[in-house]
Amino acid sequence: MKRNILVLFLAMISATVLIGCSKEAEKETEEAVDTTEQVAFDDVEVEDYTVLSYSELEVLAYQGDTEAQVMLGRMLEYGTEDVKQNFSEAIFWYQMASDSGNVDGTDALGYFYLTGAGVDQDLDKAEALFSSAIEGGSVNAKVGLARVLLEKGDYEAQAKEAESALEEGQIADTKEKNEAEKKSKNKEDNSDDDSQLSQIVELLTVAQQAGDLDGGYYLGYIYENGIGVAKDYKKAYDYYNRVIKSTSTALNDRDSINLSNIAIGLMYINGYGVGEDTDVALEHFTTASENSSPKASYYIGQMYENGIGVDKDYEKAMEYYLKAADFDYAPALNQIGYLYYNGYGVDVDFASAVYYQKLAALQGYAIAQVNLGFLYENGYGVERNLETALSYYEMAANSGYEGATEAVVRVKAQINEEM
Repeated sequence: MKRNILVLFLAMISATVLIGCSKEAEKETEEAVDTTEQVAFDDVEVEDYTVLSYSELEVLAYQGDTEAQVMLGRMLEYGTEDVKQNFSEAIFWYQMASDSGNVDGTDALGYFYLTGAGVDQDLDKAEALFSSAIEGGSVNAKVGLARVLLEKGDYEAQAKEAESALEEGQIADTKEKNEAEKKSKNKEDNSDDDSQLSQIVELLTVAQQAGDLDGGYYLGYIYENGIGVAKDYKKAYDYYNRVIKSTSTALNDRDSINLSNIAIGLMYINGYGVGEDTDVALEHFTTASENSSPKASYYIGQMYENGIGVDKDYEKAMEYYLKAADFDYAPALNQIGYLYYNGYGVDVDFASAVYYQKLAALQGYAIAQVNLGFLYENGYGVERNLETALSYYEMAANSGYEGATEAVVRVKAQINEEM
């Protein structure tokens, strides 16, 4: 694609007026300061947008280059060493690209409405955007549409529940958690469900066969959890393994590679389709952690906190939780508060426990909301406030978190007694 790129070089020259300089010399110096050199490069072909800086991409984007707009969106969506993650700005550029007919921009917008990141979740709008992108030839949009159907059918509920085995750690309940077992989601057979599940499988299969890494990861996901297909851990492992072998460095492929490494790591932790091997699990988690995955860093923290395949080391656990916290990852923020509350690897610090629990609770993380309710109910790190405790417990209860309803009843009774 060719663009007329205007590059302005502003020569900023500091002038120092020496004692004894003539007025004429001073005038010449002032003129030097105001000098601007303008150089234009015409008919420059951009072969690789990934080598351009943010500023260079911005110049092209404002000139209407939709590829540059999408690239800016990627940088802002995922964040880079030089660009801070900003969903609102990413959406701005994707929308601009989409409005100009760029299917990658339309596809990217669909994922924001699917996940509710930076916007209110709207599955119908996401479905419309993905359908439009598919009509425009986007392969990845097929994965997006499959994910919308998964979400609408609530087929992922049990899979997400099973994944919580390493996402506990409540202040209000410090007893060891029983090992969670994977459960299959049994839905009543009917033609509508069968048709939708078949469509999901077909969309993901087509995407994977076209080389889409998201398609590969989600095919592994549905085989691991038996969604629309017979549960098959070996097939799941195979699809995940194909994804992690990719050498792609594209920002939009990073999540698929990281999630596949995490999935394989969890399979080795639990012995699903492979022999239990915590060393191999740690290797996969570490690979993803080093590739900017906060979830992988969190799981490594869990291994060190609980002594899973490694010596229990709270300081090491805190190190990885803090690494995940740099990405505002709610489970890690919650766990940092948990360590401060109990004095594991650090001095007991209720104020810090409250601080980190609040950061997690603000993201709607139910475990942190329960923990905050407990802290306010008992006056740890904050002034005791049953009304505030009740509000946090109710937030968790409204999201369906088990145990929060009992806490709501208990605190309401305390409030009535103290009136």
